[in-house]
Amino acid sequence: MSSFRFLTKKPHQWRFFFHYNKPESKAQGRNVLTLHWDKRCHLVNDIACYVPTETHTQKAQPHCIVRGWCHSVEMMERDGKTIAVIYP
Repeated sequence: MSSFRFLTKKPHQWRFFFHYNKPESKAQGRNVLTLHWDKRCHLVNDIACYVPTETHTQKAQPHCIVRGWCHSVEMMERDGKTIAVIYP
């Protein structure tokens, strides 16, 4: 199966992607996602995503990621959880 790209980059948007982080989830005892944005990895517990996304499969770990294009990402703490808000 070939890889399709449904999403197109608009001016002043940058690529982000996230995936489930099993080792960190086990260590913390709750779900942890790794959000890759602005050349850094952010460990978050929840994501509010206001942009279209697509899945992407690769041979190396992590095998399945969710990715998209966005203008900004805001990190916030609420009730002991780290939340990433992804804006168009």
